[in-house]
Amino acid sequence: MPILMPVCDRPHYLKRVLDGLIQVDGINETIIIVSQDCDQSSITSLLTSLPSFIRILILPHTPPYFSLPRYVDTNEYATSANVKFLLEFSFEYMFADGAILLESDLIPSVDFYRYHQWTYQHLLMGNHSKILSIHSFNIHSTNLSDPYRLFSRQFDSWGWSTARTRWNWLKNHWTKYNGWDSIISRVAKRDKWICMIPKLSRTRMIGLKGINVNVKLESEKKQFEEDMYMSEKKIEYRGRKPNIL
Repeated sequence: MPILMPVCDRPHYLKRVLDGLIQVDGINETIIIVSQDCDQSSITSLLTSLPSFIRILILPHTPPYFSLPRYVDTNEYATSANVKFLLEFSFEYMFADGAILLESDLIPSVDFYRYHQWTYQHLLMGNHSKILSIHSFNIHSTNLSDPYRLFSRQFDSWGWSTARTRWNWLKNHWTKYNGWDSIISRVAKRDKWICMIPKLSRTRMIGLKGINVNVKLESEKKQFEEDMYMSEKKIEYRGRKPNIL
């Protein structure tokens, strides 16, 4: 399963995310595919400075500047196009069975990749399941959270994986603006798709000011940066099955 990363600017966030990826268990077994939506030398420098045991493919991506939706909703349209571009590349050109989306302001846990491998095998493999996606983020994660427990909730874009067998549905309902992830969430609920969330968070959100997030209060920042627990240890998945609430 490739890890797909849409990036543009904000090198201060990207540096922390890449530092986290270096520590991810099994990162040498996959490939990171980056869609670079800008030509900032600081971003390129960070991406090309990763250690040699990490395989990375950087795909230049031109934002859809000269289209009507771009003028209506500038940031949202560019983000939507960037994510869709990566999913199309993964499923329609690489023919990957599954793919993991990690945005450039989400620090992954040490077991981030193993978690998505494990949940793909048990919950996404094949076409019989009504599970659309596996997610990574849980703001209520604590040091007592069960690493094997997941529950159903709405779709979100804070670190998620899906399978090629779900791509046709996702592609047919993809929108260019007005909150592509919110619309996917609403339509998935209508069509009775299930999106699974872990009790133990596998990502930490650090992009506290952006398109969909604008955290201003220090107490709220502390909740994201300090209070939410994310394990720094490897987790053993062999012989374990997801515990679904």
